[in-house]
Amino acid sequence: MSDTDTCTPPSGPSDKIYDITNIKSYVRLLLDLDCLNYDSWKELFKTHCVGYSVFAHLDGSSTSKSSNDPLWKIVDNIVKQWLSGTLSQSILQAILTPDATAVEVCKAIEDLFHENKALELDDELRNLV
Repeated sequence: MSDTDTCTPPSGPSDKIYDITNIKSYVRLLLDLDCLNYDSWKELFKTHCVGYSVFAHLDGSSTSKSSNDPLWKIVDNIVKQWLSGTLSQSILQAILTPDATAVEVCKAIEDLFHENKALELDDELRNLV
């Protein structure tokens, strides 16, 4: 097999990320606090981002932010657009902050769901007879 025949994953995002205008065609769950669908949504969103080689923008392993790389900022903003396209209005309003990176948005979403889960468990404990 020649080098051109091997299947190696791309080292960075491909131009295909610019073509996604409707994220709901790829991630078919709307994340909502009332639906308790965080784990399913997270897996679908992660799978999508891994497939487009932009998962580093979600897990914080992307290191280009400190160098103010314009391409990094463009890709990060595309990932943020994807995130916002899969969130209910109430979640979007709760987590939006100016100039946040995609990883910061993901962290805010995760924190919101962990906090909500803790409140549910506390409420459940209080209602035990």
